[in-house]
Amino acid sequence: MKKVGALLVLSLSLFLFISIAAAAEGDNCTSISDCDSGEICDSGECTIDTTNNQQPTTNNQPAQQDPDKIEDGFDCLEEKADDCSGLSTQETALTILATPENIFDDCVDELESRENSDHWGNIKDTSLAILALKHAGKDTEASEEWLLEQEKTPTDLTWYLEQDSNEASECHIGYDGDDYTINVGDNKKITSDNTGSCLTRAQSNFWLKISSNCFDEEFSIECDKDFIATLLYKNKESSTLYILEGTESAPGLTGQIKLSVKSKCFGLNSCDYESTIWATLALLETGHNIEEYIPYVIAMSDTNERYLPEAFIYILTNYEDYATKLVANQKLGSFWQAKQSANDKFYDTALALVALGSSSSEQITKARDWLLFQQGSNGCWNNNVKDTAIVLWALSGRAGRSSGGGGVTYCSEANYFCIPEGECIIGEDVHENYFCGIGTTSCCTNENLKLCSEYNGEQCASEKVCVGNSRKATDALNGDCCTGTCEDRPTETECESNFYACMDTCSEFQESVSSYSCDNAQVCCRTKTTESDGLSWWIWILIILILIVLGAIAYIFRDRLKLFWFRIKTRFKKDKGKGSTSPGRPDPRGPPRPGFPPVRRSQPPVAQMKRRAYDRRDKAMSDTFQKLREMSG
Repeated sequence: MKKVGALLVLSLSLFLFISIAAAAEGDNCTSISDCDSGEICDSGECTIDTTNNQQPTTNNQPAQQDPDKIEDGFDCLEEKADDCSGLSTQETALTILATPENIFDDCVDELESRENSDHWGNIKDTSLAILALKHAGKDTEASEEWLLEQEKTPTDLTWYLEQDSNEASECHIGYDGDDYTINVGDNKKITSDNTGSCLTRAQSNFWLKISSNCFDEEFSIECDKDFIATLLYKNKESSTLYILEGTESAPGLTGQIKLSVKSKCFGLNSCDYESTIWATLALLETGHNIEEYIPYVIAMSDTNERYLPEAFIYILTNYEDYATKLVANQKLGSFWQAKQSANDKFYDTALALVALGSSSSEQITKARDWLLFQQGSNGCWNNNVKDTAIVLWALSGRAGRSSGGGGVTYCSEANYFCIPEGECIIGEDVHENYFCGIGTTSCCTNENLKLCSEYNGEQCASEKVCVGNSRKATDALNGDCCTGTCEDRPTETECESNFYACMDTCSEFQESVSSYSCDNAQVCCRTKTTESDGLSWWIWILIILILIVLGAIAYIFRDRLKLFWFRIKTRFKKDKGKGSTSPGRPDPRGPPRPGFPPVRRSQPPVAQMKRRAYDRRDKAMSDTFQKLREMSG
């Protein structure tokens, strides 16, 4: 039995090694972009695509989308998420926002069960939970209050006060019960510094810098000439200046403008950018005024590019400049990936689409096509819940639930219009009853379209492409008014049409794809499918461990292995010589005498055995050899 056990361990070890090695060799892709044309990524291995679904096309025409792909994505998400009990808070919230039909209620119950003292452990998770539960029609007021308690005053921003007149003027600035007089020359420069402890001349004496100790002060400005006044701000680590929205004007002698720094952020101990953007989004969706958080979100975007801040800023403000900037940062005209991204290209592309979902620009269509083209054969993206959930949230935009638990109707299904909330006239906004998606877009009973010029947009010629947001206008051809810039349409190469990159040389993380062409002697590059041509390091470690185990087994059972090897050599034949006795028959020699070794029969000499064996050969051959010996004698 011990011999059988040793052989069984040996067989299982060899089987385990072969299986893992085979799996490792086959695990050579994470998405379809890692495979050649005509192949799909199936269970980590590139295989021939027999479905002919979702192939890219050239000439800037969108790919033909398989209508079942979204449902395949939801099937995969439901299988991986199950009842959401094994997911993180972020994954659970994103799954709810994607709105899978069969597990929606289970995931909502799971998310609610994790709430602890009105929050979910940290600001980002709590913000995502609020967004998800709001989508599910749940009351989140207590969690919103907890979120507001985490407000901080940013110390990362520098604030300036600006006064401007068309001619030299004398102004009075009052704060903290005192009044200070400044003189402003024809060249717009401040010629006196009697401004108290809160204000100092800065930026070549054009503006007044506000001390960080005085951010809670209100500044009252009066001048003897017509004037305007506003606040400016910037990130301490950047030179870019931003003007606070809402510049005011006042007449000389009788007018007064009051300004105060209104800047807040979120963080458990100090301001944290990722926490702030998600918390601001959650408060926007739950009906709070978010003006105080916008300066921090905008100014600190320069040093937080890894979170794709343009997407959040456009959702929060609807500023068209950020839509243009976001589209301009699209990679290869197909996807988004932030610099040193905190996530990956699937997540970032989905986030950009959530922000730009209402846009009709060509880049949005191509990004949707790219995501569907990158979908795994099992229906998921990147084979995980997080990416799959946010992609489905972006692509499907399913409505959530009302506070009563019923479904919410799409705004368009009620023959209403999703437009920026600032363009919806009071009394026409019905967004509380109908669904338009996330951000500053409201469901309005009228479309309230304007001329393209009133949107500061232009109509692009047929050979041009809009880099930025596109929207409807009363005078725009096909309703497309470009609020970005009209640029020459890029010529797409065969390589780029298949979602690869044309480069002068491929980087160390890429490999060339010879089957697709590029212009200007460039080569087509794609992400490497494996890190090395040989076996991975962990496979070598596994081999060594298996050899050590086999060596230990061999040493423990060395005597049995010797016997087993001997029997293999002798073909398991037993000795049936004359000295053997049959079972049950007594040895004729009798039992051995006490104190003496058993008597052994002598064996014939080896030479005699060989001679007898020779004599049994053919007799004619023996006679021939005999005659030869006689002749030689």
